[in-house]
Amino acid sequence: MWYQEVEDEDEDLMCSPAILARRASESWINVPPVEMLSTPQTLQRKKSLPDVASMPRAAETGMSREEVSALGSARREEVRRMHEESEKLRANPLLYLVSPQVKDWFSRQQLVILVLFINISLGIMFFKLLT
Repeated sequence: MWYQEVEDEDEDLMCSPAILARRASESWINVPPVEMLSTPQTLQRKKSLPDVASMPRAAETGMSREEVSALGSARREEVRRMHEESEKLRANPLLYLVSPQVKDWFSRQQLVILVLFINISLGIMFFKLLT
């Protein structure tokens, strides 16, 4: 059976030592071929992450107390406003229609809404012409 021999050759090629060695060597740093080297060199693994010790450091002092206080109070105020807004929306769900997020969405989707309206109008006119 000649077709099984071809499959066996394909399997042999996939598991050949040359292909496996090439795959394994891709994770190592490129060095010239052994024939070109006068002295043997040891292989080193490629680094997957940067060396943190060699990276430039930011200011060691961090933020001042005033900055931390201002950021903390701004965050507390934002959380309080979000809580009040969610309470209002829970009390009256119709407020969702006039919320800034809905208004922004409508302003971004104006063209889509216009095309949809024109398509529906043309569909109704075509239907009336047929009946």
